[in-house]
Amino acid sequence: MEDFMEQMKIMFDMDDVLVSGGFLYLINSYLGTHYTESDFKTYYMQDIVPDKEAFFEYFLQHNLYDYATVTEGATELLKELNEHHKVYIGTSYIIPEVVSKSGVLLDYKYQFLTRTFPFLDPNRFVFLGDKSVLQCDVKVDDKLSNLENADTKILYTAYHNLDLADSVIEEYGAVRANDMQEVKRLILKK
Repeated sequence: MEDFMEQMKIMFDMDDVLVSGGFLYLINSYLGTHYTESDFKTYYMQDIVPDKEAFFEYFLQHNLYDYATVTEGATELLKELNEHHKVYIGTSYIIPEVVSKSGVLLDYKYQFLTRTFPFLDPNRFVFLGDKSVLQCDVKVDDKLSNLENADTKILYTAYHNLDLADSVIEEYGAVRANDMQEVKRLILKK
């Protein structure tokens, strides 16, 4: 890309887009189970846990990002896009069952992002609950409602949106991407 090209504002979601597995690891560790992502169809994995209060006590004592995996191709794509565009990380830190204690996730997320993607500007990390307030040229997220206020809306495939009909995605003005190569193609096409 040439310098004369206009810089785009591109927002990436963190959980289930750039990184995954940590929450599932803690559920399995707590329950003594061997669930995989394909065992879940709803957005909140914790719906499977019978005693949510006890689980979240356990959960908050562990940094889920110590057990998370970076999505294949994410580091390279972020690095490439960051050379020519303004790359933002828009990530929610609110857990409905423990709203008043969710602040601990801010530190976990911040430390993970700065350690894993040191080339990104921490001033472009946005920690929030409602992502519709962010206006960007491109948004990449695993939840349709988080794609509001973007010219290009990319729904990243995750365990909980696999069954979402193409017609619903299209009606929302979004396109689906199954991996980082597809994300790259859709962003550069813009």
